[in-house]
Amino acid sequence: MAASLCVVMIACSMAPSAEAKASDYGTPTMIDIAPGMMYTYKPTFPSQLTVTTVIHEQGPSGGTGGTWGTFSAGTLNVNIPTAATPGSTYDVVLKCTSENPHQEIFIPITFTIVENAAASGSHPNIVIGSSVSMTPAVTGMGTFTWSVTEGKTLPDGLTLDTATGKVTGVPTQTGTVTIYLTATSSYGESEDLVVSFEVVPVLSVTNSPSAGAIAYVIS
Repeated sequence: MAASLCVVMIACSMAPSAEAKASDYGTPTMIDIAPGMMYTYKPTFPSQLTVTTVIHEQGPSGGTGGTWGTFSAGTLNVNIPTAATPGSTYDVVLKCTSENPHQEIFIPITFTIVENAAASGSHPNIVIGSSVSMTPAVTGMGTFTWSVTEGKTLPDGLTLDTATGKVTGVPTQTGTVTIYLTATSSYGESEDLVVSFEVVPVLSVTNSPSAGAIAYVIS
């Protein structure tokens, strides 16, 4: 037990560093977050205690880089840079202290940077009078809803299911059909998608054999 207590005391006395390691302070809370997103957290405590909270350590786990977190008005704010690398991690350790008697705890948090939202979709060319049925795919954090991209309209004859992004209907004209969609996550991240395909005429002969030419050829 003495050896174990010594390890805890050493970990708790570590000075802030550029290479934070949240796991030195217990099992960290794991947060997935994408580049360009912000995380906020306001810790709460028993009402009988007056608690001072500061950022004790922060930084890339085993890496280098600037600081992303601030603590103000009782709230932790962590802004993930748009250039953050997916797959990397960033650690923040909060130190919370109360007095009379003295008590202190640490709140370790590890942020794992995940990919930004990505949308995809396609539709084959169709014959005029045929139906369109296209359900795009989207990956990323949160729940996504779909809309027609701002400033654009759906081609005539088509409708959009905003919950699934599915576009259905029958185009009214031949030519290139272009669908402009935007997927927006419950975190506010958005991703545009453009899908184009051709609506071609029904195969038919456009002139009669009677229009053919006859000529006498001397052999």
